[in-house]
Amino acid sequence: MNQPKNSRIRRRKRRSPFRRLMRFVFLVTLLFGLTAAGYGGYLVYKIKANSDKSIVELKENKSDLRLNEVQLGKDPVTILLVGIENYQENDVGRADVVKLITINPETKEAAMVNIPRDTRTYIPAIDRKDKINHSYAYGEKNQREKAVMEATEELLDVPIDYFVSTNFEGFEEIVNELDGITVNVPFDFKQPSFERMIYFKKGEMDLNGEEALAFVRMRKQDPRGDIGRNERESEAIRAIMDKAISVQSVTKADNVIDQLGSNVKTNITLKEMFAMRNFYKTIKNQELETLPLETYPEMIDGISYEIPKDDSIEEVRERIKQILEINSSNSNYQNSNNQEKEEY
Repeated sequence: MNQPKNSRIRRRKRRSPFRRLMRFVFLVTLLFGLTAAGYGGYLVYKIKANSDKSIVELKENKSDLRLNEVQLGKDPVTILLVGIENYQENDVGRADVVKLITINPETKEAAMVNIPRDTRTYIPAIDRKDKINHSYAYGEKNQREKAVMEATEELLDVPIDYFVSTNFEGFEEIVNELDGITVNVPFDFKQPSFERMIYFKKGEMDLNGEEALAFVRMRKQDPRGDIGRNERESEAIRAIMDKAISVQSVTKADNVIDQLGSNVKTNITLKEMFAMRNFYKTIKNQELETLPLETYPEMIDGISYEIPKDDSIEEVRERIKQILEINSSNSNYQNSNNQEKEEY
């Protein structure tokens, strides 16, 4: 495996959205992985030490689609992963990465769906339809993640219970602190990264931070386009989870957590993080199911949107509801009254 120091030297170059995207994916997955490794409470302590605003209290913490509050680590729940991109100085930002993880501690099921940033959906915060990544900017100050949660509920017709968001800092450094990750490369390809070209060979490969970024950012050479890239993101997430769970050194955990700094916000409390520990200690990486949400481009009023395919989004909704046990007799769920949900 290449030495991490190369990527550290180059990290001062101009950052692309894909770099920020994978910083987000890594930080969120690391949050869960370190919790599973037993550092959940310490993680929260370190985050609080860096920023009093890291733990966010939502005005209404229970989803409108829930009859009763849920307990993380006990009940089937959803966790929304939100990556915030700031395009200009003093810009509110947009939710350029939106991923939903659904977990059932009893059945040991876990699934993840990636929602394309340009997906058109109804946004309650403005009472009209727009791109889902715009929903963050429409939310109230210090409650912007709630606006993304509500927009995601409108799209998928499932309750969104928790969120974790980040502003993307520290990806390469954290990967390198974990001594890299191991992924399964689906086919041979090459990807430019600053001053050099990185070559990937089909099969298992060890990657440092810079290489991991190149692994997930490639799209044009993938015959499946965004779908293929999303699958590589999921492959990286599994690898990150595996590496984070294996962290046994308090010193190494301390170094990794320091890299998180004040870049993560969540409504998951310290108590709930401890409750997650047993689930993430027992679930196997291969049990993190990827739910593909297929879309097609469409111009509406001169704006390009991604529109979910009817059969694809129905399959995603039904699978999430299965894991949440929404269709069971003791379901903690109430139907949405939104009649426009199918009309994107």
